[in-house]
Amino acid sequence: MTDEVALWTPSPFQGSDLLPVAIGQRSRDLVGRDRIEAEDLILPSLKLLQGSSEEVKQGVQGARAGVFWLSGAEEPFPGPLRVLVCAHTKSRSLFPKEDRPEHEGLEECRSKDGKEGTRYGVCEECPYSQWDDANGRPPACSESHNFTVLTPLGPAVIRFQRTSIKAAKKFLTSWSMSEDPSWAHPLVISTKIRTDKVNGRDSTTHVMETKWLQREDVPPHVQEAARGIYQTVMAAHAQGKFGTADESTGGDD
Repeated sequence: MTDEVALWTPSPFQGSDLLPVAIGQRSRDLVGRDRIEAEDLILPSLKLLQGSSEEVKQGVQGARAGVFWLSGAEEPFPGPLRVLVCAHTKSRSLFPKEDRPEHEGLEECRSKDGKEGTRYGVCEECPYSQWDDANGRPPACSESHNFTVLTPLGPAVIRFQRTSIKAAKKFLTSWSMSEDPSWAHPLVISTKIRTDKVNGRDSTTHVMETKWLQREDVPPHVQEAARGIYQTVMAAHAQGKFGTADESTGGDD
């Protein structure tokens, strides 16, 4: 007897396909894992690299603006990506940067729940979470929608902030209008180039776009595995101890 189930064969996809097709085929062997707590989770990040990303500036092999980078594996994935989302959280962060005038004189502040920061208090009341209309500057603090996605290499967190916030909200809107959980259908994350004027010069940013493939169903055994990851991630988040490997750097825009 075996508890294996049929292999998931998704539809053809042109891009980096990171769907966890093998997950849920067998029951998990929990031997030796009984001491691992939810608060011990620090997941790798799957982020869209910019020209200002440390990996790009340091000349890491394969790292270039416009590709996705999986920390831990230190591996690039050209877009678009196809992933499976199993959890969503919100956070805020202020990591002062010398090239950002709105950061002048400020200190680092982080909020893992998007409600109260470590330095400047309640986020809703904090002036650094608001647009500076007088000077035409964006908030010094960045709101972030964080999605835990399942990949063949395990769970990872991809952050949508600043220029990519609209893409996150597009997915969240589709999901909120659906009767299905987020892991019932794959999510495609593509990119586009945006050019803005910064200090009189053209500045190029790679921006994420999303499309939830509601016509493609994820098999029940994969959904069940995704639900288990969701419960673990949310337990860690509820304790305020859920983190990612790149939190100390502030990630990328």
